[in-house]
Amino acid sequence: MKRQIFALSLLLTSTAFANRVMPEISKDGKTRHSSSMAVANDRRQFFNTQFEGGSAEIQDIDTLDSSDFDINGAFGNRVFSAEFSYNDNVGFAQTQPIITEVGHNREAVLLMGFRPVDLVSFGFGYRNIERDLQNKNINTFEVEASTMFNINRASFGGAYKHVKPNSKKHGYYTDLTLAGGYLDEVLSAEAGLSIKTKSQELNRGTRKEFFIGGTRKHSNLEFDTDFEYESGDNGYASGDYKRMKFNFDLEVLYTKYLYVTPGIEYRKLDINNSSSEQIYTSVDFGYREAGMDITLAFDYLADGSLEIANQDIKLDQYRITLGMGYQF
Repeated sequence: MKRQIFALSLLLTSTAFANRVMPEISKDGKTRHSSSMAVANDRRQFFNTQFEGGSAEIQDIDTLDSSDFDINGAFGNRVFSAEFSYNDNVGFAQTQPIITEVGHNREAVLLMGFRPVDLVSFGFGYRNIERDLQNKNINTFEVEASTMFNINRASFGGAYKHVKPNSKKHGYYTDLTLAGGYLDEVLSAEAGLSIKTKSQELNRGTRKEFFIGGTRKHSNLEFDTDFEYESGDNGYASGDYKRMKFNFDLEVLYTKYLYVTPGIEYRKLDINNSSSEQIYTSVDFGYREAGMDITLAFDYLADGSLEIANQDIKLDQYRITLGMGYQF
Protein backbone atom coordinates (compact mmCIF):
# COMPACT_ATOMS: atom_id res chain seq x y z
CA MET A 1 0.00 0.00 0.00
CA LYS A 2 2.79 2.46 0.85
CA ARG A 3 4.43 1.74 -2.51
CA GLN A 4 1.17 2.49 -4.33
CA ILE A 5 0.60 5.79 -2.52
CA PHE A 6 4.18 6.99 -3.15
CA ALA A 7 4.08 6.03 -6.84
CA LEU A 8 0.63 7.39 -7.57
CA SER A 9 1.26 10.68 -5.76
CA LEU A 10 4.26 11.29 -8.05
CA LEU A 11 2.38 10.57 -11.27
CA LEU A 12 -0.90 12.33 -10.49
CA THR A 13 0.64 15.80 -10.91
CA SER A 14 0.77 17.49 -14.30
CA THR A 15 0.02 21.20 -13.91
CA ALA A 16 2.53 23.41 -15.68
CA PHE A 17 3.59 26.80 -14.39
CA ALA A 18 5.49 29.74 -15.80
CA ASN A 19 7.52 32.33 -13.86
CA ARG A 20 7.42 32.94 -10.11
CA VAL A 21 8.98 36.41 -10.03
CA MET A 22 8.83 38.14 -13.42
CA PRO A 23 5.83 38.34 -15.78
CA GLU A 24 5.70 35.74 -18.55
CA ILE A 25 6.82 36.93 -22.02
CA SER A 26 6.43 33.67 -24.00
CA LYS A 27 4.82 34.07 -27.39
CA ASP A 28 1.94 31.73 -26.57
CA GLY A 29 0.92 34.12 -23.77
CA LYS A 30 -1.29 31.58 -22.01
CA THR A 31 0.92 29.89 -19.42
CA ARG A 32 -0.09 30.48 -15.80
CA HIS A 33 2.19 31.95 -13.13
CA SER A 34 3.00 30.18 -9.86
CA SER A 35 3.21 33.19 -7.51
CA SER A 36 1.62 36.58 -6.90
CA MET A 37 5.10 38.11 -7.28
CA ALA A 38 4.91 37.64 -11.06
CA VAL A 39 1.25 38.66 -11.30
CA ALA A 40 1.99 41.87 -9.36
CA ASN A 41 3.67 43.32 -12.48
CA ASP A 42 1.77 41.40 -15.17
CA ARG A 43 -0.61 43.03 -17.66
CA ARG A 44 -1.60 40.06 -19.83
CA GLN A 45 -5.21 39.50 -20.84
CA PHE A 46 -5.99 35.96 -21.97
CA PHE A 47 -8.26 32.96 -21.60
CA ASN A 48 -7.05 29.37 -21.92
CA THR A 49 -8.31 25.83 -21.49
CA GLN A 50 -6.59 22.50 -21.94
CA PHE A 51 -7.39 18.80 -21.81
CA GLU A 52 -4.86 16.11 -20.99
CA GLY A 53 -4.87 12.33 -20.99
CA GLY A 54 -2.11 9.93 -20.06
CA SER A 55 -1.14 6.46 -18.95
CA ALA A 56 1.61 5.08 -16.72
CA GLU A 57 2.65 1.47 -16.23
CA ILE A 58 4.15 0.86 -12.79
CA GLN A 59 6.04 -2.41 -12.46
CA ASP A 60 4.41 -4.85 -10.00
CA ILE A 61 1.83 -2.25 -8.93
CA ASP A 62 -0.76 -1.01 -11.45
CA THR A 63 -1.47 0.61 -14.77
CA LEU A 64 -2.54 4.18 -14.04
CA ASP A 65 -4.66 6.19 -16.47
CA SER A 66 -5.24 9.87 -15.77
CA SER A 67 -7.27 12.71 -17.24
CA ASP A 68 -6.79 16.41 -16.59
CA PHE A 69 -8.89 19.50 -17.29
CA ASP A 70 -7.49 23.00 -16.77
CA ILE A 71 -9.02 26.42 -17.30
CA ASN A 72 -7.24 29.70 -16.59
CA GLY A 73 -7.18 33.33 -17.60
CA ALA A 74 -5.91 36.78 -16.70
CA PHE A 75 -6.83 40.44 -16.80
CA GLY A 76 -4.50 43.40 -16.38
CA ASN A 77 -4.16 47.14 -16.83
CA ARG A 78 -1.78 49.81 -15.56
CA VAL A 79 -2.94 49.56 -11.92
CA PHE A 80 -4.54 46.16 -11.33
CA SER A 81 -4.03 42.58 -12.52
CA ALA A 82 -5.63 39.24 -11.71
CA GLU A 83 -5.08 35.63 -12.75
CA PHE A 84 -7.32 32.67 -12.00
CA SER A 85 -7.18 28.93 -12.67
CA TYR A 86 -9.05 25.73 -11.93
CA ASN A 87 -7.60 22.26 -12.40
CA ASP A 88 -9.30 18.87 -12.10
CA ASN A 89 -7.21 15.69 -12.29
CA VAL A 90 -8.48 12.10 -11.93
CA GLY A 91 -6.46 8.87 -11.90
CA PHE A 92 -7.74 5.32 -12.44
CA ALA A 93 -5.81 2.12 -11.69
CA GLN A 94 -6.42 -0.86 -13.97
CA THR A 95 -6.16 -4.22 -12.25
CA GLN A 96 -8.00 -6.41 -14.74
CA PRO A 97 -10.93 -6.71 -14.86
CA ILE A 98 -11.43 -3.96 -12.25
CA ILE A 99 -10.90 -0.23 -12.84
CA THR A 100 -10.71 1.79 -9.61
CA GLU A 101 -10.42 5.51 -8.98
CA VAL A 102 -7.23 5.96 -6.94
CA GLY A 103 -6.73 9.71 -6.94
CA HIS A 104 -8.66 12.91 -7.53
CA ASN A 105 -7.00 16.33 -7.35
CA ARG A 106 -8.85 19.64 -7.59
CA GLU A 107 -7.10 23.00 -7.42
CA ALA A 108 -8.49 26.55 -7.49
CA VAL A 109 -6.13 29.55 -7.60
CA LEU A 110 -6.59 33.32 -7.57
CA LEU A 111 -3.58 35.64 -7.88
CA MET A 112 -3.86 39.44 -7.86
CA GLY A 113 -1.54 42.41 -8.27
CA PHE A 114 -1.83 46.11 -7.42
CA ARG A 115 0.50 48.88 -8.65
CA PRO A 116 -0.16 52.24 -6.93
CA VAL A 117 3.09 53.64 -8.36
CA ASP A 118 5.67 52.31 -10.82
CA LEU A 119 8.25 51.79 -8.07
CA VAL A 120 6.26 49.33 -5.92
CA SER A 121 3.91 46.44 -6.70
CA PHE A 122 1.86 44.38 -4.26
CA GLY A 123 0.57 40.86 -4.78
CA PHE A 124 -1.95 38.59 -3.09
CA GLY A 125 -2.66 34.93 -3.74
CA TYR A 126 -5.05 32.21 -2.58
CA ARG A 127 -4.84 28.52 -3.50
CA ASN A 128 -7.14 25.71 -2.38
CA ILE A 129 -6.02 22.15 -3.12
CA GLU A 130 -8.24 19.09 -2.59
CA ARG A 131 -6.42 15.77 -2.88
CA ASP A 132 -8.07 12.40 -2.37
CA LEU A 133 -5.51 9.62 -2.75
CA GLN A 134 -6.74 6.07 -2.08
CA ASN A 135 -9.29 7.32 0.49
CA LYS A 136 -6.69 9.57 2.13
CA ASN A 137 -7.67 13.24 2.27
CA ILE A 138 -4.71 15.65 2.22
CA ASN A 139 -6.43 18.94 1.41
CA THR A 140 -4.53 22.21 1.96
CA PHE A 141 -5.05 25.91 1.46
CA GLU A 142 -2.42 28.60 0.89
CA VAL A 143 -2.51 32.38 1.36
CA GLU A 144 0.31 34.52 -0.05
CA ALA A 145 1.27 38.19 0.19
CA SER A 146 4.15 39.71 -1.79
CA THR A 147 5.89 43.01 -2.48
CA MET A 148 8.08 43.85 -5.47
CA PHE A 149 10.31 46.92 -5.96
CA ASN A 150 10.82 47.96 -9.59
CA ILE A 151 13.84 49.93 -10.79
CA ASN A 152 13.97 50.43 -14.56
CA ARG A 153 13.79 46.87 -15.96
CA ALA A 154 14.87 45.09 -12.76
CA SER A 155 12.63 43.93 -9.91
CA PHE A 156 13.37 42.47 -6.49
CA GLY A 157 11.29 41.63 -3.46
CA GLY A 158 9.74 38.75 -1.59
CA ALA A 159 6.66 36.78 -0.63
CA TYR A 160 5.19 35.29 2.53
CA LYS A 161 3.01 32.20 2.14
CA HIS A 162 0.93 30.54 4.88
CA VAL A 163 0.22 26.84 4.17
CA LYS A 164 -2.24 24.84 6.27
CA PRO A 165 -3.99 21.48 5.87
CA ASN A 166 -7.71 22.04 5.47
CA SER A 167 -8.62 19.27 7.89
CA LYS A 168 -8.97 18.43 11.58
CA LYS A 169 -5.19 18.12 11.82
CA HIS A 170 -3.58 21.11 13.53
CA GLY A 171 -0.38 22.78 12.37
CA TYR A 172 0.87 24.87 9.49
CA TYR A 173 4.11 26.00 7.89
CA THR A 174 5.29 29.17 6.17
CA ASP A 175 7.15 29.67 2.90
CA LEU A 176 9.40 32.76 2.77
CA THR A 177 10.84 33.76 -0.61
CA LEU A 178 13.40 36.42 -1.57
CA ALA A 179 13.93 36.87 -5.30
CA GLY A 180 14.76 39.21 -8.14
CA GLY A 181 14.79 39.38 -11.90
CA TYR A 182 15.12 41.31 -15.14
CA LEU A 183 12.54 41.88 -17.88
CA ASP A 184 12.49 43.49 -21.32
CA GLU A 185 10.80 42.77 -24.65
CA VAL A 186 12.96 39.73 -25.52
CA LEU A 187 14.46 38.55 -22.21
CA SER A 188 13.04 37.46 -18.87
CA ALA A 189 15.34 36.15 -16.12
CA GLU A 190 14.73 35.41 -12.44
CA ALA A 191 16.31 33.73 -9.42
CA GLY A 192 15.46 33.34 -5.77
CA LEU A 193 15.72 31.48 -2.49
CA SER A 194 12.78 30.01 -0.59
CA ILE A 195 12.74 28.76 3.02
CA LYS A 196 9.90 26.53 4.24
CA THR A 197 9.62 26.32 8.04
CA LYS A 198 9.17 23.13 10.05
CA SER A 199 6.00 22.03 11.81
CA GLN A 200 5.88 19.55 14.66
CA GLU A 201 2.12 19.01 14.27
CA LEU A 202 2.54 18.12 10.58
CA ASN A 203 5.77 16.15 11.18
CA ARG A 204 7.44 18.33 8.56
CA GLY A 205 11.04 19.53 8.60
CA THR A 206 12.72 22.75 7.44
CA ARG A 207 13.47 22.92 3.71
CA LYS A 208 15.39 25.38 1.53
CA GLU A 209 14.88 25.84 -2.20
CA PHE A 210 16.91 27.65 -4.86
CA PHE A 211 15.37 28.41 -8.25
CA ILE A 212 16.51 30.13 -11.43
CA GLY A 213 14.98 30.42 -14.87
CA GLY A 214 14.37 32.54 -17.91
CA THR A 215 13.03 33.08 -21.41
CA ARG A 216 14.92 34.45 -24.42
CA LYS A 217 13.29 35.36 -27.73
CA HIS A 218 15.36 35.76 -30.90
CA SER A 219 13.89 36.06 -34.37
CA ASN A 220 11.74 32.93 -34.92
CA LEU A 221 13.19 31.13 -31.86
CA GLU A 222 12.26 31.11 -28.18
CA PHE A 223 14.33 29.47 -25.42
CA ASP A 224 12.79 28.57 -22.03
CA THR A 225 14.57 26.96 -19.09
CA ASP A 226 14.04 26.46 -15.33
CA PHE A 227 16.04 24.85 -12.53
CA GLU A 228 14.88 24.06 -8.98
CA TYR A 229 16.75 22.42 -6.10
CA GLU A 230 15.18 21.83 -2.69
CA SER A 231 16.68 20.05 0.33
CA GLY A 232 16.05 19.65 4.03
CA ASP A 233 14.33 17.37 6.51
CA ASN A 234 11.37 15.22 5.53
CA GLY A 235 10.10 14.84 9.11
CA TYR A 236 10.13 17.22 12.06
CA ALA A 237 13.09 15.56 13.80
CA SER A 238 14.58 13.20 11.22
CA GLY A 239 14.53 12.03 7.63
CA ASP A 240 16.05 13.43 4.47
CA TYR A 241 14.33 15.28 1.65
CA LYS A 242 15.92 16.30 -1.68
CA ARG A 243 14.20 17.39 -4.87
CA MET A 244 15.62 18.61 -8.18
CA LYS A 245 13.94 19.62 -11.43
CA PHE A 246 15.40 20.97 -14.68
CA ASN A 247 13.63 21.63 -17.95
CA PHE A 248 14.50 23.20 -21.29
CA ASP A 249 12.51 23.72 -24.47
CA LEU A 250 13.01 25.53 -27.76
CA GLU A 251 10.14 26.93 -29.81
CA VAL A 252 10.80 27.20 -33.55
CA LEU A 253 8.36 29.19 -35.68
CA TYR A 254 8.49 27.43 -39.07
CA THR A 255 5.92 29.56 -40.88
CA LYS A 256 3.96 32.67 -40.00
CA TYR A 257 1.43 30.57 -38.08
CA LEU A 258 2.95 27.12 -37.36
CA TYR A 259 5.52 26.27 -34.69
CA VAL A 260 7.08 23.21 -33.05
CA THR A 261 8.60 23.04 -29.56
CA PRO A 262 10.84 20.12 -28.54
CA GLY A 263 11.79 19.90 -24.88
CA ILE A 264 13.32 17.83 -22.11
CA GLU A 265 12.66 17.68 -18.36
CA TYR A 266 14.59 15.94 -15.58
CA ARG A 267 13.12 15.22 -12.13
CA LYS A 268 14.67 13.59 -9.08
CA LEU A 269 13.18 13.10 -5.62
CA ASP A 270 14.70 11.43 -2.52
CA ILE A 271 12.59 10.90 0.60
CA ASN A 272 14.16 8.79 3.34
CA ASN A 273 14.62 5.31 1.80
CA SER A 274 12.51 6.02 -1.30
CA SER A 275 13.52 7.82 -4.48
CA SER A 276 12.31 8.55 -7.98
CA GLU A 277 14.07 9.71 -11.13
CA GLN A 278 12.49 10.58 -14.47
CA ILE A 279 13.59 12.03 -17.80
CA TYR A 280 10.74 13.30 -19.96
CA THR A 281 10.97 14.25 -23.62
CA SER A 282 8.27 16.35 -25.24
CA VAL A 283 7.25 17.93 -28.50
CA ASP A 284 4.50 20.52 -29.02
CA PHE A 285 2.87 21.35 -32.35
CA GLY A 286 1.13 24.71 -32.45
CA TYR A 287 -0.88 27.12 -34.56
CA ARG A 288 -0.89 30.84 -33.69
CA GLU A 289 -2.80 33.64 -35.43
CA ALA A 290 -4.37 36.97 -34.36
CA GLY A 291 -4.23 36.22 -30.64
CA MET A 292 -5.37 32.61 -30.94
CA ASP A 293 -2.99 29.80 -29.94
CA ILE A 294 -3.74 26.06 -30.31
CA THR A 295 -1.24 23.46 -29.11
CA LEU A 296 -1.10 19.67 -29.35
CA ALA A 297 1.61 18.32 -27.02
CA PHE A 298 3.14 14.87 -26.56
CA ASP A 299 5.17 13.94 -23.47
CA TYR A 300 6.99 10.62 -23.08
CA LEU A 301 8.95 9.19 -20.17
CA ALA A 302 12.25 8.35 -21.84
CA ASP A 303 13.77 6.91 -18.66
CA GLY A 304 12.30 6.53 -15.20
CA SER A 305 12.32 4.40 -12.09
CA LEU A 306 11.27 4.31 -8.44
CA GLU A 307 13.25 2.89 -5.56
CA ILE A 308 11.08 2.06 -2.55
CA ALA A 309 12.53 0.16 0.43
CA ASN A 310 15.59 -0.81 -1.67
CA GLN A 311 13.38 -2.29 -4.41
CA ASP A 312 13.67 -0.94 -7.96
CA ILE A 313 10.40 -0.33 -9.82
CA LYS A 314 10.38 0.54 -13.52
CA LEU A 315 8.03 3.11 -15.03
CA ASP A 316 6.57 3.70 -18.48
CA GLN A 317 4.49 6.84 -19.03
CA TYR A 318 3.11 9.13 -21.73
CA ARG A 319 0.79 12.17 -21.88
CA ILE A 320 -1.15 13.92 -24.66
CA THR A 321 -2.38 17.49 -24.17
CA LEU A 322 -4.62 19.74 -26.25
CA GLY A 323 -4.55 23.42 -25.29
CA MET A 324 -6.52 26.35 -26.73
CA GLY A 325 -5.99 29.96 -25.72
CA TYR A 326 -6.74 33.50 -26.82
CA GLN A 327 -4.90 36.74 -26.01
CA PHE A 328 -7.00 39.90 -25.92
